[in-house]
Amino acid sequence: MNAKRKSTVTVWKDEDEAQELTGVEFDHPQGRWKHGGEPIEEVQGKAAFREALKKKQVNMLIDADVLEFYRRKAGGRGYQTLINRTLRESMERNALLDAVRQVVREELHRPS
Repeated sequence: MNAKRKSTVTVWKDEDEAQELTGVEFDHPQGRWKHGGEPIEEVQGKAAFREALKKKQVNMLIDADVLEFYRRKAGGRGYQTLINRTLRESMERNALLDAVRQVVREELHRPS
């Protein structure tokens, strides 16, 4: 289970107390979130990222065998993306079927 990490900020009273930066901190941007060029907290960054993707976080119950199927199929990582893709394909397929049914109904009721 992923534990949420708390954001920590160290306030230095004197510049001389601050740790010397070795350059590694600048080479590895992981965990640094920016929005409009300004640094923001991780929680805000993740929320902005989800909004940009138009994804919403949900809690739902899925049968254990269904979950295991998607985890195996995805190789462990990316199973949520695979579930989302499957749901989207089903949604689009149903929309297409509905459109075809509507066209068939219109053709059947059209005067000859």
